[in-house]
Amino acid sequence: MLDWGPTYLKEVRHASLGEGGISTAALEFSAIFSTILMGWISDKLGGRRGMISVLCMVPVLLSYLGIIYGPANKLWISLGLFGVIGFFVYPTVLLLVVSALDFTSKKAVGTAAGFLGLFGYLGRMVEGEGIGALAQRYGWTVALHAVVAATVVGIALLSFTWNLSPHSAGKT
Repeated sequence: MLDWGPTYLKEVRHASLGEGGISTAALEFSAIFSTILMGWISDKLGGRRGMISVLCMVPVLLSYLGIIYGPANKLWISLGLFGVIGFFVYPTVLLLVVSALDFTSKKAVGTAAGFLGLFGYLGRMVEGEGIGALAQRYGWTVALHAVVAATVVGIALLSFTWNLSPHSAGKT
């Protein structure tokens, strides 16, 4: 959303450049407290990072739907939903990395972190280009529905990690 969010707001919600910048700030600043909070909660629940990630992605999904179907003339609602997405998506990103490191051998933690970073950057590049191409060719409604579909797939895949905890992995 950092790449395409302000453009969407400008083209669809008729936001100014400054208002588009507010969307980026809302996305980023809302994540500061939540990332710490969700990490702490996952620790308190015995490292159930998958469960917390799935629960975090539900408000993200609902927020995307709110952006699509919400009132077009209420920019502040879209900006608030950007904040909700930031609040819940960044902890999921953090917890995915921590989960991978939880289940990786101590001898391969650096390699695992490197691969996660690589795929994170590649994913962001493909996502930015893909959303932009869909929006240009088919319009923002189709592009955002693709984001919703990807979010649903993400929730489905994360659901396989619901019961995993570092204690269940037998890490060496």
